Amino acid sequence: MHRSHFRLVLGVLVAVTSLIVAGAAGGASKKSSAGSITFGAEQEPPCLNGYTSGCNNTWTSWTAGIALASPMIVRPDFSIKPYMGNAKVVSKRPFTVLVTLSKKAKWSDGKQVSADDLIFTWQTIVNPKFDLASRSGWDSIGRAVKVNAKAVKFVYKKPYAPYKVQWVNSILPKHALEGLDFNTVWDNNYNNKAGQTMASGPYKLQSYTKGQSLVMVRNPTFFGKRPTLDKITFLFRTNTDTEIQAIRGGEVDAIYPQPQLQLAQLRGQSGLRVQTNAGTQIEHIDINTGAGNSTPLLGQAWFRQAIAYSLDRQGMVKQLFSTLNPGLKIDNNLSYFIAQKGIYVPHFAKYQINSKAKRIAKVAAIMKAHNCTKGGDGIYSCGGEKASVRLGTTSGNKLRELAVEIMQAQAKDAGIEFKADSQPSRLFFPRISTNKYDLALFAWVGTGDPQGQTDIYGCADAKTADNPLGAGGSNWKGYCNAKVTNALKASDAALNPKTRINLVNAADAQMAKDVPTIPLYQKPTYFVFKTSLKGLTDNPTLQGPTWNTETWKAG
Repeated sequence: MHRSHFRLVLGVLVAVTSLIVAGAAGGASKKSSAGSITFGAEQEPPCLNGYTSGCNNTWTSWTAGIALASPMIVRPDFSIKPYMGNAKVVSKRPFTVLVTLSKKAKWSDGKQVSADDLIFTWQTIVNPKFDLASRSGWDSIGRAVKVNAKAVKFVYKKPYAPYKVQWVNSILPKHALEGLDFNTVWDNNYNNKAGQTMASGPYKLQSYTKGQSLVMVRNPTFFGKRPTLDKITFLFRTNTDTEIQAIRGGEVDAIYPQPQLQLAQLRGQSGLRVQTNAGTQIEHIDINTGAGNSTPLLGQAWFRQAIAYSLDRQGMVKQLFSTLNPGLKIDNNLSYFIAQKGIYVPHFAKYQINSKAKRIAKVAAIMKAHNCTKGGDGIYSCGGEKASVRLGTTSGNKLRELAVEIMQAQAKDAGIEFKADSQPSRLFFPRISTNKYDLALFAWVGTGDPQGQTDIYGCADAKTADNPLGAGGSNWKGYCNAKVTNALKASDAALNPKTRINLVNAADAQMAKDVPTIPLYQKPTYFVFKTSLKGLTDNPTLQGPTWNTETWKAG
């Protein structure tokens, strides 16, 4: 199961060409037979290779990604446990991690999942020719020593504290991918060179029909307990209303929607079960500080601060969640969650001003200090640049669309214009990943560990002798602060937990000054499924709802 440390939450990304891969074309079954389940997927993957920057998102992992197993897995209690293998430190000087694979682990074409695959996975990820979302941890490895056919010792150039999170990533088949362009080879399928679909997880990809469905069928070579279901059909229902109607009307057996007001109605519906948890989904506004934005004002920290001060995040959350989750709090840290007592420090709390008059006055003071003046439309201009920016999110997500409307009104009161810039996720996120935006409302989903923050907030050109590939693989914001990059990189190398926490929070404190991102709230998860189904258990981490599909049973 391909799970990178932080992933885009889809109410978030999608494929742009018609895809039919190995097997018959996938049709959506409206009824679940004794051996199948139809899952209403909120979004369609943009492509199937979750390692690449354009496809690093949750619904890639939660659908096709269940075909690709990883040595470790994040469980619902946030613990990281062995899955297809194990990873453990065997030496601290030099820092060395022994990764072993299950003796039963095979690819669906019959070949063993091997030590060569482990080494190939590392070599592929650090290859600068490939446009990957993250190299955190992988670029810290100096060499690999093959122990036997199923084990490798990875010797790191420097300690890497979150090594377990690193090995939650899926392993790649060397014999299927060696010599091919990893940027494109698995965009449309998981085929080997002979055209056979590849899998090491409980299910393998049968078909993907763009705009309709993605079908997974049982993988007979799976190393674990034989999956009960013959087939899981992911039926794309990318509009909030359509998705919820699909489960209410029995068209699908399960959904995993982002928070929506209509979900409250499902709690009392006979035949449905709703599981909800405090998730690791950090809803936020990313700000493009560099190339691709529509105004140079976004490159100025003072202007980004003015945007942050213009928003009443607490008021927005109250409007959005008063019925669905009235106790939800705003988030004020980009790296740690509110529930992480003694670790979470609310660095962004200074931007929350509850009084509307005081918010407007605060923004006015900033604008005055930078010689900005209001026009007849009530919007500031600064040095000939109008304080007008685009704010976009994934259209079809009703709660997000409402959030945009609320923030538009708040910012306008303070003299800043937010122009609506939303698109369907299949168009919106490819654009975001190529820096063509101003403000983007979406979410990251993680493990509870801050591993990977360097890829999101690190300087993209921060190249050193120890890190020749640089950082910032998912930093589409053009944000670069050496203090932040150095602190985050040092935190990954800090084996002392207290030292690591202090470094991460130092970076977060600096980002609260620079405001490349405005945190909003930690999104709760909602897993809705028929009571006749067995084995379905919400996993609020990046593993998501399909983390244990091998245990699912249809009623």
